[in-house]
Amino acid sequence: MRQQILDQIINALGQRNTFFIREQDIQLYLAAHFIDSDLFDNIFIEYHVPSNLIVNYPWADINNIYIDIVLEKEGQFYPIEIKYKTVAQNLPFGVFGQNINVVLGQHGAQNIGCYDFWKDIKRIELFEETYQNVERGVVLFVSNDLTYQNAPLNPNVGYAPFSIHQGRTIPNNSFLNWNGNLAVANGRPGLTTNYNYNINWTPMPLQQHYYILT
Repeated sequence: MRQQILDQIINALGQRNTFFIREQDIQLYLAAHFIDSDLFDNIFIEYHVPSNLIVNYPWADINNIYIDIVLEKEGQFYPIEIKYKTVAQNLPFGVFGQNINVVLGQHGAQNIGCYDFWKDIKRIELFEETYQNVERGVVLFVSNDLTYQNAPLNPNVGYAPFSIHQGRTIPNNSFLNWNGNLAVANGRPGLTTNYNYNINWTPMPLQQHYYILT
């Protein structure tokens, strides 16, 4: 079933011909696609997990655990986390029947963006560890910021262990942590991966947009 979910997401992103403005646009677009597929018994968005159910949850947002999408099939649950990190880009957009141009927001802070990807990875792993009926989930990271695809020029830079550059391979049981004692590390602890991960950026039919799906 997990492979079917991955295939569904790849298919949905491959069909998309209008731009996303916010992360929620991706969330709702995929949820609608899952509904139309008729493959799942239930589709949940903003799925709340009470804080006291995740033992040793390492982040300060423990009282605010909401999973972007959860799919249910025959009593098994598949969590999906989504991130959309952007740089400023002029986009065609329809507003009440009129075609105009809008500008995507400038997120910046790519070091935090990289960390957020691995945080989502670890959260997905924690849900699977905690609940018998939660299967390995999926993380989707979409961006028009091409700098994410490049390896750090300095391998010792603070965020380098969290880099999500093209072609990077992370073996299972890898411990990822900041290089040095950095202010950005406050509230963003290191983490150990349960699985192997291969970073591959796939182009979308939308100008300058790529995604990682794992």
